[in-house]
Amino acid sequence: MIIYTKLPIEDIKYLDRPEFHNEEIKFKMALTNSIKKHGIIDPVYAEVSNDYGRYIKVIVGNNRMAVAKELGIKEIPIIVNIYDPTFKLKGRELKTDDEIRSLFRLGKDLQIRRDKKGQIDQIMPPWYIKVQHKYV
Repeated sequence: MIIYTKLPIEDIKYLDRPEFHNEEIKFKMALTNSIKKHGIIDPVYAEVSNDYGRYIKVIVGNNRMAVAKELGIKEIPIIVNIYDPTFKLKGRELKTDDEIRSLFRLGKDLQIRRDKKGQIDQIMPPWYIKVQHKYV
């Protein structure tokens, strides 16, 4: 099940970056300015499964989370892929690719991967495939 909601930042586990390095500093400055001006435009993507200890863990959007925390943003728009059927989360259930894409600035360019059962496995921007973990 995939849910779209807004959650308090403290309810979400993410890679809390103590600092950005070298070429990442320009990226962080641009991201900070963008979030100050526009807020968080695209929701972060997270998962919940028994593998993660039953908490919401960010998969894509760790940099946005780190900057949002620095800026004092209290609530984060988030899409949560719930693999643990006993985990309950209130929000809007997303069932189609079009529903998911409508929440993102990228729209139709957003990459949505499905598993063999047809369940959504991962949501990622098109450049994520090319750079894997860099800047996402």
